Amino acid sequence: MTAVDASLSEVVVILNAAYEDRLGEAVAQLEAVGLQVSSADDDHSVVQGVIDSTRLAELEALPSVDYVRRVFTYDANFPPGDPRDRDGL
Repeated sequence: MTAVDASLSEVVVILNAAYEDRLGEAVAQLEAVGLQVSSADDDHSVVQGVIDSTRLAELEALPSVDYVRRVFTYDANFPPGDPRDRDGL
């Protein structure tokens, strides 16, 4: 079995109504638990991004989050020398 460096999930985050017009604050919370934000839509209170799958529970527990939809989960293997490479393979 081949070791992987990370299991990543592409997600769509629906923000809590209390964070309407507070997109910057919500995005800061999401990034603090490791979400790499690819887009943020203040009009619809939706943020999209990628996160390490082991941190999904932390993401879902944030006060700014109403719902997290896991769109796609995949294993990633980064080349040696990449700072994300965990196994050196």
